[in-house]
Amino acid sequence: MYLMRILGTFLCFIPILSVLIEHQRSVWLMVLLAVNAFIWPTFAWLRARSSAIPLAIEHRNLVIDAGAGGFWIAMMAASPLPSVTIAAILLADRLAAGGVVLMRKAAITMLVVFLATWLTQGMAVDLFVSQRTMFATLPLVAIYIIALSVLTDSIALRLRVKSRELERIAMMDPLLDIANRRLLEKRIDHELKKLRLSRRESALMFIDIDNFKEVNDRFGHKVGDAMLATVSQILHLATRPTDTPARLGGDEFVILLPETTLDEAHIVATRIMDATAVMKDVAQEAVHCTLSIGIACATREMENVTDWLQAADNALYRAKREGKNRIFAH
Repeated sequence: MYLMRILGTFLCFIPILSVLIEHQRSVWLMVLLAVNAFIWPTFAWLRARSSAIPLAIEHRNLVIDAGAGGFWIAMMAASPLPSVTIAAILLADRLAAGGVVLMRKAAITMLVVFLATWLTQGMAVDLFVSQRTMFATLPLVAIYIIALSVLTDSIALRLRVKSRELERIAMMDPLLDIANRRLLEKRIDHELKKLRLSRRESALMFIDIDNFKEVNDRFGHKVGDAMLATVSQILHLATRPTDTPARLGGDEFVILLPETTLDEAHIVATRIMDATAVMKDVAQEAVHCTLSIGIACATREMENVTDWLQAADNALYRAKREGKNRIFAH
């Protein structure tokens, strides 16, 4: 706002000064115009910066800008070209900065100040626009509108970046650097749709840390969380960029393996089991970690995400029932 206000007041200064000179206004009025153009922007910036609620103060500054615009329009005897240009830019700027509510406040303030000033100045109206005033107004029309467009585009770009960042955060597990259930189900659904159009195979791997509750009860949640983080890192290292390792909840993980046969998925599962088996120390505690893994490939009978997850969960249940620390694939 500071740079835009400096630019706006300077560009407004030129046509307003041109009209004031033509109307042979007093020197003090021109000095007041210079204060508005060159001192007010810095004062407004300091006022907002020193406030505990800078956004609210800046909105008030913007309303004051609109009131100043109404004052100068009256002092120019409503000279049509600079008056309409200044009023339109001020209102458009308020709309961009604070929406309809701020624009309405600015419009009312501008109108009230204009009427009060105009009535005390004898309701003067001068519809003539000199060539000098016309040329003095052109930079305001061209430069400020382009600057406002550049600023708006910059803000929109930052909002898009933040939106993508927030979307990524919403799709990730808050504890681990891994996808959450929401992102997993989204990608599983996408993969099922692709599989219906092709004859490829894709696998879903359900992973459970054996006796995880006992680890939490014996060593505490700090060690349990460290174990989850370690397993998460192993899943990242053991999978391809096209795969989606995710935390389903608690100590349960799922990996979506696109374009992967049952045998290939079994090799990945074995790699994960071997990496986990060498884990002997977690958060400075001697902890032995084993996994039970169930694998299921998608079939044409699977109509939705739940069907595929249930098939992989059933395979995991078989691995658990057969003694844990093993892989079951079907």
